[in-house]
Amino acid sequence: MTSIQPDITPSHSAVRAKYAVFLTFFLCGFVFASWAARIPLVMSIFSINSAQMGLFFLCAAAGSLVALILAGWITSRFSSAFTVMVSALVFASGMGSVALSALLPSQLLLGAGLFVFGFGFSLCDVAMNLEGTQVEQRLGYTIMPKLHACFSFGTVTGAACGALLEYLRVGFTLPLLSLVIGAAILLLWCSGRYLSAGTGYHAVTSTENQTKGNPFAAWLEWRTLVIGFTVLAASLLEGAAFDWLPLGIVTGFTLDGAEPAGWMGSMALALFVTAMTSMRWFGGALIDKYGRVIVLRVCILLSITGLLIFGFSPNLSIAIFGILLWGVGCALGFPVGMSAAADEPQYAASRIAVVAAIGYCSLLTGPPLLGFLANIFGVKNALLLLVIPLCISLMLVSKLGAVAPVKETAEEG
Repeated sequence: MTSIQPDITPSHSAVRAKYAVFLTFFLCGFVFASWAARIPLVMSIFSINSAQMGLFFLCAAAGSLVALILAGWITSRFSSAFTVMVSALVFASGMGSVALSALLPSQLLLGAGLFVFGFGFSLCDVAMNLEGTQVEQRLGYTIMPKLHACFSFGTVTGAACGALLEYLRVGFTLPLLSLVIGAAILLLWCSGRYLSAGTGYHAVTSTENQTKGNPFAAWLEWRTLVIGFTVLAASLLEGAAFDWLPLGIVTGFTLDGAEPAGWMGSMALALFVTAMTSMRWFGGALIDKYGRVIVLRVCILLSITGLLIFGFSPNLSIAIFGILLWGVGCALGFPVGMSAAADEPQYAASRIAVVAAIGYCSLLTGPPLLGFLANIFGVKNALLLLVIPLCISLMLVSKLGAVAPVKETAEEG
């Protein structure tokens, strides 16, 4: 495979785009977590239980799935800047509908709003990852893990703001509308600073053949599917931790003959997120020094070791060490998968869409399926089963070897 070089752009444009994409990732994480933090209030407003709320979650998941199926086709024909601009308006209108649904109240408007929000949010996610890989290739050094760390920073900030609003007993509609409108305005500003907004750098339209090509053909490419499986394994680990790690702590260990307190499970999850985010922030330097294949192999081995320690250790203190290894080990799979899918810029859009679809479907469906196994074997034993996809991923990771990206000459002065 060979790298297809786009037109060279000035260094300051790449740096400007880099910070715009950083802010895009942060804003998306912030919006998502701000909504998630108000879910208990939404359930109270509509007088619905957790099972009924789960149906509304499916509306958002359905919108996301439709967007991920169409993302390759859309991003193959429009620039990532245009796609982010449109998708920001779409998910802002969807979340605006959710905010207004509480005034009526209308469950139909709530479900429709969540579907539109899921569609716009997932489409924006694919486009911002595509832009991130393009900026990364322009700069000549790894930034994708840091971008995903910024998403994590955004979720922490959004969750904290949502918790503060809950503590102050602030209403639902006006704060959410204000947040979404502000985020949409900032995202429109960010998209105007993307490489693909004014520099001619839109790799997927760089040749006539690609424009006429079939973006869905990426689903038949062996290397793309291998990258997708690597992302799938990492996404499974991340999603399983968020859904099942606190419960695994409470039900799988004993302290002085009793179950650990609930806050200990929450603290374990916080340690996991801290380890994962830290690795994403600092992991790019390791990739640049040792290469993505070596770093990913080490990360997968750390994940396997961490899961085994967590699953077989009867001691909670030792298990915490395993959780830290688990968080560090699964941190880079998703962002590095995005970079690997974009090695050939000409086909980056359709390949990133495929890898993202596999990863997010894993996040959406994997943890619930794991719940059925947890009901039979227990949470700790069910989590140990995640070692299987990790071992397969370890055997396939060599296929993620980099096709040399375009490296930009450093700006003088």
